[in-house]
Amino acid sequence: MISFSSKTAKVLYSIVACVLLMVVYDEAWRVTALLGLHSASLLKFIIGYSIMFLGVMILTVIVVKPKELFSFLGLNGNIAKGLGIAFLCVLPLFIVFPIIGSFNTDTTFSFILRKSILPGFMEEFMFRAFMFGLLFRYAKTGLIWAVILPALLFGSLHIYQGHDVISSLAAFGVTFLGAVYFSWMYVEWNFNLWVPVGLHILMNGAWVIFTMEGTEVAAGGLISNIVRVISILLAITITVWYKKRSDTKIFNYPVWQF
Repeated sequence: MISFSSKTAKVLYSIVACVLLMVVYDEAWRVTALLGLHSASLLKFIIGYSIMFLGVMILTVIVVKPKELFSFLGLNGNIAKGLGIAFLCVLPLFIVFPIIGSFNTDTTFSFILRKSILPGFMEEFMFRAFMFGLLFRYAKTGLIWAVILPALLFGSLHIYQGHDVISSLAAFGVTFLGAVYFSWMYVEWNFNLWVPVGLHILMNGAWVIFTMEGTEVAAGGLISNIVRVISILLAITITVWYKKRSDTKIFNYPVWQF
């Protein structure tokens, strides 16, 4: 373990580590391509995500004590509570989508694993637990500063979903805002990673299990985005209510300070 004494060194390591993880991300898929695995193969995703998981653990343990690793990455949070909160927040999608849209007949357990569960967990593990965690929890930057880099990187991964400049920017914008939302929920629920993981998996799930206008891309359509906004407002309401009930404040931490 390396112990950096200055905040500047901690911030620099956090940034370098984020960039290195994106290199690991690219190389992980390059490895699966070299193995000749089909693009829709479940094994491809398992191998690729396993490489990324290992990358996160190695880059984290460089600056965090091994015994504190799971706590730092939010993996020791109450799973049932985290997933339960996420389910309540995402419930509007699972009420409206079946009514307005239709069931995707291509849905299988393998399909849900590839399109919802695995990416939902790994993206939160990489971008929230690791990248955001290093900047916010380790380097002690304000929330906004800690959100920006992971959100930019997270959003950039979804640009490919657009078929032109406008739709690419829309996909980037929606996923960027999603990263901000997930980061805020992660902090407010005491770094229980299972809250944003549950939100991400269930939102992905609604997008792939049901077929309606906009669900073929991250940007979504008019109705799907209205329901998504309702879901986010519900999540904010539940969070604020919980904080008041437990006599704690929201934004009870540095927000703009660098």
